Amino acid sequence: MHTTIEHMVAENNLVMVFLNGSGTHKGEFHGIPPTNKPVNIRSADLYRIEDGIIVGHWDVVDQLNLLKQTGALLSEKEN
Repeated sequence: MHTTIEHMVAENNLVMVFLNGSGTHKGEFHGIPPTNKPVNIRSADLYRIEDGIIVGHWDVVDQLNLLKQTGALLSEKEN
């Protein structure tokens, strides 16, 4: 898995990070056996910082697109 930071924005004690990850589906994922297909996943992570320490973390991950890439779900074109 390789992850790239696309954007990072900070204001006061909050930091928002937009990530783009790519890799190969080589292990079981949510019950889906490995497909050895290339996959890409994007996320947005929000961190709350106090005294230089991360004290809160929330994220939104595009798992729907990942499930389509592994073949667990059909895309609209394939339906």
